[in-house]
Amino acid sequence: MEAELKQEFDNMGIEPSQEVLFRSVDLCSTYNIEDAAEFVEQWVAFSISNLNGDEPSLEHLNEFERKVFQAKRDKELMAANKKKGGKFPTAIANLTHLNDIASSSSNPLAMYGVDDSDVMDEYMQDSGMTEDVDSMPGTPSVLRTPKAKSALARTPARQNETLFSPASYSPIGTPRTHTAAPGSGKIVYTFGNPSLITNAQWSFTTPQPRISIKQLLQHDGNCLGPGTKAKYMFDNLYEKAEIAGDRIFEIGKALCRKVFGEDIDDYDLGQVDMHSQDVIKTIGIVHSDYDGPLDPSSTILVGSNEASCHTVRLNFSKAKSVGIFPGQVIMVSGMNPKGDVFMVEEVITEQNLLPPKPPQIADRLSFVIAAGPYTNDDDLIYDPLQDLVMYLKENRPNVLILCGPFMEADHKVISDNVTLAETFEAFFEKMITGIVEAIGQETTILVVASHRDAHADCVYPTMAIQMKKAFPNVHMLPDPSIVDLNGLVIGMTSTDIVDHILSEELAVNAGDKVKRVVNYLLQQKSFYPLNHPKEDQMCLDSDLANKYARIEKIPNILILPSTQKCFLRVVNGCLAINPGRLADSNGGTFARFIINPPAPKEEANLFNYVGCQVRKV
Repeated sequence: MEAELKQEFDNMGIEPSQEVLFRSVDLCSTYNIEDAAEFVEQWVAFSISNLNGDEPSLEHLNEFERKVFQAKRDKELMAANKKKGGKFPTAIANLTHLNDIASSSSNPLAMYGVDDSDVMDEYMQDSGMTEDVDSMPGTPSVLRTPKAKSALARTPARQNETLFSPASYSPIGTPRTHTAAPGSGKIVYTFGNPSLITNAQWSFTTPQPRISIKQLLQHDGNCLGPGTKAKYMFDNLYEKAEIAGDRIFEIGKALCRKVFGEDIDDYDLGQVDMHSQDVIKTIGIVHSDYDGPLDPSSTILVGSNEASCHTVRLNFSKAKSVGIFPGQVIMVSGMNPKGDVFMVEEVITEQNLLPPKPPQIADRLSFVIAAGPYTNDDDLIYDPLQDLVMYLKENRPNVLILCGPFMEADHKVISDNVTLAETFEAFFEKMITGIVEAIGQETTILVVASHRDAHADCVYPTMAIQMKKAFPNVHMLPDPSIVDLNGLVIGMTSTDIVDHILSEELAVNAGDKVKRVVNYLLQQKSFYPLNHPKEDQMCLDSDLANKYARIEKIPNILILPSTQKCFLRVVNGCLAINPGRLADSNGGTFARFIINPPAPKEEANLFNYVGCQVRKV
């Protein structure tokens, strides 16, 4: 745990002393915290809120324990005693209920021990937010209403609006007055230097820098779209085998350079099913011999010769750690005494990767990233999207990135054969037009297609969605895409590859699952290295994926929307962002980040010049 904590502190740009590490390990053990990243993230949030971003010390960690962990434990004990001992008297119960409301709504960072301290007062004043307190005689002041915008302000309640709802001859949802969701405006995840986050300006400043966009994910000089004359589902089994063989050769060669050295051309490798009483190394692609996730008894390795297709079953009983998934090209080291079972001692998946080039931007840029679905699963009223637009009106970023799906083909209302008065294409165009009219044309908008949309092609990779009406600030992108924005390289997809891999992989003592999956993508040089995908999840075109879903160079930012818990992680010099889903039963989220032109001494560490937060809508 000590090594993991040190690594996570290093990722946040913090150099802890040995005493701080010992104390941190003690806190993790005392309060049953198994994830080092979770502990460090809670510390950073607490430090920003209470200590103005100070470095950890023994004194600060003691305060951190008292205000966060002990307070949380005391609250749990009180709740347990209350449940066991019956209800409080009415007056006390009402007062306790009011205090709970105050801590959850007016104080979104209560979980980090933040109360109405001088730090919060100063933060609200800097943000231009004031409070009106309506107090009852003899009771604490618990009701606070923000009058101006704030980074922690709740999304204001609004009248029942259907600006983004499709025209319909059938009911598309139960009419109701929309109010802000519980926890609206709460920051649930933070990455970046505390001083940078504290002084962040999430809106663009005037004059607005000109945004230049160049699509980098191309094949033969063309991006995936109607102009490429690409045809879906024209690949056959022989072509799929050739593509798999090429992947094994390319990635296998990179693995050999890592293991044997860059200057060695003659690699000492054996066939996957070669009999050997000695330790040998072999390369192949991982598959399961039945339809389902990998497990220790079902994993097989397919060799690189697509004509003969040699296979061998893998046994991991001697391996210290394993992290593999179907479709992954790996090198294994071990013995194969009988030729039918390879006794794996080590799994090698890492190759020598070049870190991304530092961003070449000249101006500070602000971004907002949101991922669909944009409406609840039981209606087409699009309340979460309306809330996002209200936030964007007050905090206009330089760039807005919207990842699909926008109207899912398998949405419950659509599946119930609701009769719409307009086509899916017309409704989508109306939605984008409404967003542009609401936030203006100063913000550059990137729209990433999704194979789950009713108006999009249901095949991955997915071509960019076409619109009849063009806006100069709106750019329609295929899924996946890699773009260069003023010298900042961003990779993005709307497909939940993180969840797909986690549901299929075999992982034993493999470390942080988020970093592991992101590293899979970078090491396998693909936005979708999983093979085969679940049939009920997506249709994969192997030929187009081989051309338009490759990650040849690591981007600065990698956007990976997922139903998994939102995350911000630096992997191989790349900041991976999962903004969460805008519409979610537990409260939708989106991400926002700012990036400053890096100083020469800061280029190696994103933590110094990038500030990112995941926020409740």
